[in-house]
Amino acid sequence: MDIISLKGVNKSFGNIKILEDISLYVKKGESVGLVGRSGSGKSVLIKILIGFLDKDSGEIKIDPTIKDKIGFSMQNNSIYHYLTVKQNLKYFSKMYGLPKKTRNIIIPEIIERLDLKEFENKLVKKLSGGTKKRVDIGCALLNNPEVLVLDEPFSGLDPELVNSLSNFFLELNKRGKTIIISSHGLGELRKICSRFVLVKDRKLKFISRDELTNAYK
Repeated sequence: MDIISLKGVNKSFGNIKILEDISLYVKKGESVGLVGRSGSGKSVLIKILIGFLDKDSGEIKIDPTIKDKIGFSMQNNSIYHYLTVKQNLKYFSKMYGLPKKTRNIIIPEIIERLDLKEFENKLVKKLSGGTKKRVDIGCALLNNPEVLVLDEPFSGLDPELVNSLSNFFLELNKRGKTIIISSHGLGELRKICSRFVLVKDRKLKFISRDELTNAYK
């Protein structure tokens, strides 16, 4: 059963067409990798999917049982730079309406899992780009989402953290979470994803694992 479906979606900015007749179907528990050159429209597609941008035409359907259970982390982080790591997590957990008892459990778990313990009381503005990205991903996980949408989550991370984070996403997927992830890191996508989509020339094309190597040629 498809929990997310896009059919015939189009998007332009002025006279510039970004996406043309895009269709995408995602089943519960799938892990889908989006690939394509910078500027191909991957981020636009993701923003339409999560409701940050309106489509010009076409149809989008999201299973109502997961509509409020979609977590996302975009290229441009959504966190507050003048709050500490822990304050950001507390703020967004309250935005999700999590009770205090749940907050007291989930926040330390996220801090531990994303290797943020040494930064938890530091202002976000003083952190490296990679650490900010981990905080942003942590905020996306607070509501225990059924679907996790990630746009370039490995940007700015060192190889050790990339490996740790990719293993974490793989673990979430094995536990039944649906993952939609855009990345230039083909090795990480091969590890995490079971299906791959190429965004090129405004179109969307499903490609095999073997075809990933040529995705940027």
